[in-house]
Amino acid sequence: MPRAFLFPRPRPRGLLGRRFEGDEQLVLGGGAASSLLTLAVVPNVALKVTAFVSILLLSAAAVLIPYKGRTYLRWWEIRHSYRKLLRNGSLLYRSKAPLAGRTMAGQSVPVDTPAGVPHGMEWFRARTAYGDIAVLLQPTEGLFTAVIEVEGQKNFGGLDTADQEALISAWETLLRQTSDAGGRISRLQWIARIVPVDPNAHARDAQARRDPKVAGWLHDSYEQLLRRVAISAEDRRLFLVIGIRYSQDLVAESLKYNSLFEGYGVVLGKEVESFIRSLGTAQLRWVRSLDEAALASFVHHCYAPDHWLNDVRGMDRATCWPAEMDAREQTVMVSRGWETSQPWMHATAWIKQFPILPVGLNFLAPVLLYVPDVICTVAVTMDLIPSDRAMQDAIQDATNELGQADTKPGRITDPRERREQRAATSTMEEIASGAAGVRLTGWVTVSARDLDGLEQNKGTIRAASTKSQLALEWCDLEQHRAFANTLPLAGGLLGG
Repeated sequence: MPRAFLFPRPRPRGLLGRRFEGDEQLVLGGGAASSLLTLAVVPNVALKVTAFVSILLLSAAAVLIPYKGRTYLRWWEIRHSYRKLLRNGSLLYRSKAPLAGRTMAGQSVPVDTPAGVPHGMEWFRARTAYGDIAVLLQPTEGLFTAVIEVEGQKNFGGLDTADQEALISAWETLLRQTSDAGGRISRLQWIARIVPVDPNAHARDAQARRDPKVAGWLHDSYEQLLRRVAISAEDRRLFLVIGIRYSQDLVAESLKYNSLFEGYGVVLGKEVESFIRSLGTAQLRWVRSLDEAALASFVHHCYAPDHWLNDVRGMDRATCWPAEMDAREQTVMVSRGWETSQPWMHATAWIKQFPILPVGLNFLAPVLLYVPDVICTVAVTMDLIPSDRAMQDAIQDATNELGQADTKPGRITDPRERREQRAATSTMEEIASGAAGVRLTGWVTVSARDLDGLEQNKGTIRAASTKSQLALEWCDLEQHRAFANTLPLAGGLLGG
């Protein structure tokens, strides 16, 4: 029987029960307490009843009534942060890289980062057997990150079902080994970057280079070869971001070397090298490690897709950020690279819900493969959870699902609750059978030259996500924060 995936339905995790989030419970509880207080304070009976009912209705409306896809309580924090950044001018960014200069050692000086990106990041180099790799220390997140480019050892789509399931099991084995081995790697981020290219570029280049003096049979032979060779219309790249948590033992081990950052480079380099060596377990092939220039080029390419990803000329920790960025618009973020004066427009969506019905191994294929002429980035960030802790969380979730089920006599049980109970129970069984425990989230960014093209690309991604049974939510008023979650910074998840 082919293997199927079933993701749990997002459920609130409040202080009491799982019907509401913690802040929603506080608003409802505060509204109830305030309404009771008015009964004791207000002297007039009519005013008592009016105030009592009004406070209850307002608190309930703030939590329960949808407003533009979210509730008022959900919009409050977003609007508050957006207006604060709008007032202090942080949403309008202009890079100071041309004025930053370099140190006496020839190293570029870091500049301020755009809104949404963690501030105060430190760049340093780690040496591995696979070459130098750039490591970013994000103090606000307490996280070190490094990026490698990978590819599958086999063509996943061309394999039969049994071989595909074997590859998935191999990836699960790698996740479980990484989380249970006692190492420092605690977070991984997959980034799939898709950029359309000209499918006729090779044919035009061959036509331009054609030598009229060559024999005709050679021309005919090459024309037949061109017709037989399939030219991909998209450039697809796959990156894996490795996240290591900042810890006291890591600092203590790094202090054994001449300097703290030298120690970081040695210790983290060993961790990254060990992980790269284990990629073969998951049938993955290491392509390259991204040093400072390559990582800077990748980051700049995300802001300005006309900057070619492999063009590392002049790329460093200062020039990686866009020349200009404007996130003042509520539904779109605008940025411009160094090579041109034409801006790019970006829109990012959060994968609000993964499939809650059984899906096959290729359920993401519509989003990753069948989006023609769309510049997009799909990022999935996952925290690795040790098996013992994952089992405890699964038992707790199953207990909550079974305990909150409505089993009153004479009442038919909601079939959706029965499905959630089966899903919670199956999660325990899968972890007991050796499945890896992860906590994950996903983000999708689309880019275009103008608003019309952006709306068209958003529609294409929306249709593809529907085929993949994904529920997207466009991050209006916080596009700058959402866009940063598709950068190679392993963001998008709260620190565990």
